[in-house]
Amino acid sequence: MSLRSSLLLAVLLVTNVACAPTDIAVPDTTEVPVGPVVVDADEKLHAVLWTQTAAEFDALALQTYAAARDALADALADPDWTAAPEQVGMEGFETLPPAVVLDVDETVLDNSAYEARLIEDDAIFDRETWSAWVEEEAAPAVPGALAFTRAADSLGIAVIYLTNRRGPGEAATRRNLEALGFPIDESFDAVITRGDLTRTGEPEFDTGEKGPRRTFVAERFRVLQLFGDNIGDFLSDVETSVEERDELAAPYADWWGTRWFILPNPQYGSWEGALFDYDYSLTREERLQRKAEKLETGRE
Repeated sequence: MSLRSSLLLAVLLVTNVACAPTDIAVPDTTEVPVGPVVVDADEKLHAVLWTQTAAEFDALALQTYAAARDALADALADPDWTAAPEQVGMEGFETLPPAVVLDVDETVLDNSAYEARLIEDDAIFDRETWSAWVEEEAAPAVPGALAFTRAADSLGIAVIYLTNRRGPGEAATRRNLEALGFPIDESFDAVITRGDLTRTGEPEFDTGEKGPRRTFVAERFRVLQLFGDNIGDFLSDVETSVEERDELAAPYADWWGTRWFILPNPQYGSWEGALFDYDYSLTREERLQRKAEKLETGRE
C-alpha cells in the first residue's frame, strides 16, 4: 500500500469513528503488540521531511561550511597540513597545489526529492530510478556549499568533487553543478565519478570504495579538507560492523572540524547497511526487523 493510500485509509477510519452514534458502544480493538517489532515500511518519512523542512538541517549545513571556511586559511598556510590519510607519510606532498575534496550527494547536492519520490511510490532505491533523477539535473545545493566552494576557488584552491555517481551520469552531474554556480576547473578532472570515463574513455575506479580515488587526488594535490556525509568519504573499508566503524574513525577524532567536515544524512548511507550486515538480499521487512533489533532502550 502506498503512503497516499495509507493516509486516505486512516482518514476514513477516523471519520467513521467520529460519526458513530453516541448510543452505540464502539469496541476497543487496541492490542498490545507482542513478538517481533513491526516497523512501518515508510521508515524514511521523518528523515526526508527533516532534511527538506527543518531549520535545524539548514543550520547544521551552514555551520559546517562556515567552520570549514574559517579553518581554510590556516590549512593553506601550513605546508605540512593534509586532510588525506593517504598523504600521511607520503614524501613531497607539501609541494603539491592545494585542493579541497567534496563528496557530491547530500554534501554538495540535495537529493531528498528523489528520496521523497521513493516514499510516495512505495519503492526502494534502484539504479534505474536513480539514474533518471541524475539526468534531470534538478538537485538543489546543500546550504553553505556554494559559498564555501566559491571562497576556496577564489583563494586559488582546487575544488574537486569525488562522487559515487557513475561515469555515465558525470555530464549531467557537471551540468547540475555548473547551473547552480559551483566552480568546475576544466584544467584538471574536477568531477571524479565511480567508473570515471574522463581520462581514458574506459571505466576507471569502478568501485564504491573511494580510497583509490582519494589516492589519485593525493598524488596530484595537497588535500586541505575533506567533506562528506559518510565515513567512507574519509576512510576506506568502512562497510563493517557498527563497533568496527567507530574504531576506524577513533584515531582521527581531532580531525573533525579542522580537516574533516561531515554533513548530516539520516536518509541513507553505509551506517544503515551496518544495521543489517550489508545483506541487501533481505526483504524490506527483514531489514526493518534487523534495524529494530539494534535499538538501545537502556533497560536491563
